[in-house]
Amino acid sequence: MPGMETANRFVAFSGVRKVTDGLLRDVLPVLKDRFDRDPSELVLVFDVGSGRQVDFDLRGTLDQVLERAAPGPRPGRPKLGVTSREVTLLPRHWDWLEQKDTGISGALRRLVEDAIKERPGNERVRRIQAALGRFLTSMAGDRPNYEEATRALFQADAARFEALVARWPKDIRAFALDQMALLRAGDESGAARSPNEELVRELYDAVWSRGDLDAIPRLVAPEYVVHSDPGDAWDGRTLDQGAYRERVEYSRRAFPDLAFTVDEVVAAGERVAVRWSATGTHHGDLRGFPRTGRRLAFAGQTFYEVKDGRIRGHWQVVDRLAFAEQLRR
Repeated sequence: MPGMETANRFVAFSGVRKVTDGLLRDVLPVLKDRFDRDPSELVLVFDVGSGRQVDFDLRGTLDQVLERAAPGPRPGRPKLGVTSREVTLLPRHWDWLEQKDTGISGALRRLVEDAIKERPGNERVRRIQAALGRFLTSMAGDRPNYEEATRALFQADAARFEALVARWPKDIRAFALDQMALLRAGDESGAARSPNEELVRELYDAVWSRGDLDAIPRLVAPEYVVHSDPGDAWDGRTLDQGAYRERVEYSRRAFPDLAFTVDEVVAAGERVAVRWSATGTHHGDLRGFPRTGRRLAFAGQTFYEVKDGRIRGHWQVVDRLAFAEQLRR
């Protein structure tokens, strides 16, 4: 459908359980199916970018639902790109603006543009905080430590936030921690990252480091090509999301505490290059390597391809010799 590729991300909850999340094209078919099976079910849908609840008209066919949610271009007068809204200022503010050569409107636009350009990362952090704050008010306002967790959110204290939400329902907690991870990344970088870089970072954090396998359909394309990964059992194969899940499960059974660190990222268009390092304790068997109980550290470089908001494949080089030597000691 026109416009669907650039749609915002959404997340939906039925009670405390997450129903679905992703782009409109991923979310709406799930919501439509649940509505058809039980129109009385209360499902809350949130725009991830703003944290606000949204409603979709799920009547009719799926095509009609999609068209209503993301209509294509229609004939008529084009939008001019200028929005008129009321601005309230003190008299001295109006006096100062009237002295500017560009006039009041021009001066206001210049002030806003300068503020945006000064430190884009700060603005991004504020947006994430505001959106997550709205989500928490709706979904966790009656939970223990809600007020303290909200304070930790706006203080960007990720460690304290994680401790305060530890006893919340699993899906609410997982979503909140995912957003805090994005906030922390933006706060540390001081600049906004591209959506494709964020996608790849989330793959490492959510799927490979935390074992959140339910995030795979949102992050990984239905067909994922392992273009080149010498020494990997999946080298050269095209994986569906189930096979990708098996690949992650295999690694995390051998290393239950597997944790990745993204050391460097270069993103350009549909390509994202990552230099990473990882640690884990060998508590499960690997092909050719029975359990040793040893703590391993290894590193690699991976080149991802991303399209339409999901990761479609990779080329990877890992220092497998150093990895094997640690297992043979």
